[in-house]
Amino acid sequence: MDKYILITGASSGIGRATAIRLSKTYPVVLGGRDEKRLEETRTMCENADEHLLWRYDLADVEGIADNLSAFLKANSVHVSGFVHSAGIAPLAPLRMTTTETMRQIMDVNFFSAVEILKLLTSKKINGKTLENVIFISSISSQRGAKGMSLYSASKGALDSFARSMACELAPRVRVNTVLPGGIVTPGTQRMVGDMEMPQDGPNSLLGEGTPLDIADMVAFLLSKHSRWITGQNFIVDGGRTSRC
Repeated sequence: MDKYILITGASSGIGRATAIRLSKTYPVVLGGRDEKRLEETRTMCENADEHLLWRYDLADVEGIADNLSAFLKANSVHVSGFVHSAGIAPLAPLRMTTTETMRQIMDVNFFSAVEILKLLTSKKINGKTLENVIFISSISSQRGAKGMSLYSASKGALDSFARSMACELAPRVRVNTVLPGGIVTPGTQRMVGDMEMPQDGPNSLLGEGTPLDIADMVAFLLSKHSRWITGQNFIVDGGRTSRC
């Protein structure tokens, strides 16, 4: 079977930039719920015909295992690297956050990653192909922010989960997280507008970040140059968190 890198959230933002960046080196599976936007991402990738689309809404956590398993089998694919970039961030004070919203945030941002990783570590489904896992977290897991309590909690869950998985899956599989700071994407621009929050550019020592800054870090962690790195949470924020 062919070896692919699976990228969730590949229809926009960091996930799309990561897919385009990695397509220079690997065949990729582009995961997302919007097939039209996934197809747009594929056309931006190098060697577009090599890459596959996995259309699925990760909010349906219970169906992930069956759907992804069937997809891998139908396309004769094994996954050697998994990049979880999918995420939602509905912003609201805790007093206005419903139980349904809490569950949706945790399902998409955290539990879907757990389900996918559980499947990819199954020898029956994926053999011993998996070598590398990277979760896209956020500096919000380290720093508090108004209206982002559940989003921050979901990213903190990814950070701690990655450390435990690094211990559990070593030495065959490396597991790390990347914690972006203020990255300009359509999603973050909407967040800024909704909450009247300032852009991160002035707060970061190196100015505004772009999705490619995160994609480059992912590419490094997938490469042989990071062979002795696992269980780490890498902050990529232009120096924002170095401020007092």
